[in-house]
This record gives sequence, C-alpha cells and structure tokens, in this order.
Amino acid sequence: MLAVMRGAPKDDGKDFMTWLREHGQTQRALDRFWGPVLVSALNDDLDQVSVTYGAMVFRDAFLKSAEAGRMGVPTVPLSQLYGEAADYIRARGGEVLLRSSVEGFSADGSHPVIHASGGDVEFDYVVSAVPFHGVEKLLPDSSETAKFAAELQGLHTVPITGIHFWFDREVTSLEHAVLLDRTIQWMFQKSKILGRAVGGPAATGSYLELVVSSSKTLLEKPRAEIIELAQRELAEFFPLSQDARLLKATVVKEVHATFSPAPGSEMHRLRPWTPWKNVFISGDWTATGWPATMEGAVRGGYATAEALVAATGRSTRFLVPDLEPQGLMKLFSR
Repeated sequence: MLAVMRGAPKDDGKDFMTWLREHGQTQRALDRFWGPVLVSALNDDLDQVSVTYGAMVFRDAFLKSAEAGRMGVPTVPLSQLYGEAADYIRARGGEVLLRSSVEGFSADGSHPVIHASGGDVEFDYVVSAVPFHGVEKLLPDSSETAKFAAELQGLHTVPITGIHFWFDREVTSLEHAVLLDRTIQWMFQKSKILGRAVGGPAATGSYLELVVSSSKTLLEKPRAEIIELAQRELAEFFPLSQDARLLKATVVKEVHATFSPAPGSEMHRLRPWTPWKNVFISGDWTATGWPATMEGAVRGGYATAEALVAATGRSTRFLVPDLEPQGLMKLFSR
C-alpha cells in the first residue's frame, strides 16, 4: 500500500500480478484480497491488468480521500432512469428515436449525415457512443478509416456473466456477499435491495443475482451446466438454498461487457476527435484516464462535450476535478 501511495506505477508492459509478487504478496493475499477487488473493478484477471490501472483502483478509491469511498445506489430501476433521461432531452427540444438503428455515417460535405434505418438525416454534429468493437462497421469508406480502425485492434473485450435465481423462500438474510475461491464471485439479493430502495417490504421469496466477472471460462458452457454450477456453489455458502425450490433461473452472458485494461492498452484508447469533421466519439473505452467503469464513461461524456463545444469556437470545462488527496496521501504527493 505504501508503494501504491507513492504514485501509480507507469504502464511499462508489466501486469499487476507480477508487480504484486515483486512486492511480496502471497497467493492467499492475491486470491482473497487483491483478486476479489480488482477482478470486480476492472473485469479482468490480475495477470491481464496493467500495473497502472491495478494500482489506480486502490490509490484513488481506497487511499486518496475519505470521499472516494462513497457509493451511489439507484433507488429506481434503470429503465426508469433511462426514461427520465429521454424526457429531459425532449423537454429541451431534442428528439429520441426508438427502434431506429444506425447503419453508418458519411462526412463528405459541410455537415455529417447519419444513415439510419428510417433514412438519411443531416446533423451539425455527431457523437458516436458505440463500443469500440462496433464502431468499425459504421465508418465511412474513406482513406482515414483504415488508420482509425487499426488503433481499435489494440483493444479487446472481456465478458461478464450474471446468473439470476428466483427461490420460493429466503435463503440468506444478507443483501450481498463476496464468495471466495469459487467461480461465482458476488451475490446480490435483489429482492431485499429493491425492497429497501423503494421503502417497502421485500418480495415474497428470494431473488438472487450471482455475478462472475471476467467469465471467460463460462462462455462456451451451456445454460444448464452454468445453472448447476451456480446452485452447487451457492449451497456451499448458503445451505438453505438446498431446501428451497428454484422457481426460475436465467443466465445472461455479456460477451463484450468491457474492454480489458491490459498492459499497453492505454495507447490504443482514442480522444474524442475523429478524422471526420464534426464527428466525435465517446464511451468508457476512449481516453478517459480511467478503466471501464461507470465513472470512466461519465468522464468520457464530459471530455466529448468539451471537444464538441470547442468545435463551436467556445471553451467550457465540464470534467469534474479529481478529489484532492488527504492525510498521508498529501505527504506522499509531496
């Protein structure tokens, strides 16, 4: 921790597992401390994570400031949040098109043109928030495309798998838990969490979500095998689940959930500007300075907003300043 406090190590091609071993960390510490935190935060294994991002999680989230550990929990379903975002846009003269897919864009004239399923639409500015593995198919047929697409080849995705169980009774009183030394890493009792969020009683029975970050070993496994594995491991931690009746089970594989913060990946993350006039990119995979997190996605949005406003000839700062270091961090920062 003292080494982390002295400053985030530079990405010199070394993975964080190697760095931790060089600093005397035991296998037990790797499996039961560093691993659970970082695999969850960065969605990749310790030997696939750059030293910079591995150290950053602990430096910025745990050591830098007491404020850094504060967490926000939505009190409404995400579908409601998204719906309110659409209302916000419409109230300011914007338009939200549903069931309208974008097939590409062109930027030969003075204004970029979006080619959508409903026809071509001309805009003053275009922002693509498509993940990096989906951008290439939208790019125009031009000389700039090959170089732009080549940069994206240096990034790759990592999956996340969620297993959802509905039982006829409560199998644990915990709202969430870390499950060590197993395939399943996290348990969230969503019936309790949602009930608390809306200020009402939890639903009858128990609704659990089990999460496996960096779930590469599960990608080729069939649904039934994953459910059997999850039930077996869940019973080791919560024996009451063996007596409960499983009413329903769902497996959700997010094959391209996040980009991997692998050593050397930072050089392939692009700025908001593109080779095409008035066309910008945004997303957690762009050059935000952060790994693939919601906070990183927000930083990407701020950076893109600043670039777009600059294109209009103005200068506005949207990016929120980082938290100032406190206590020992101030001492080490000097």
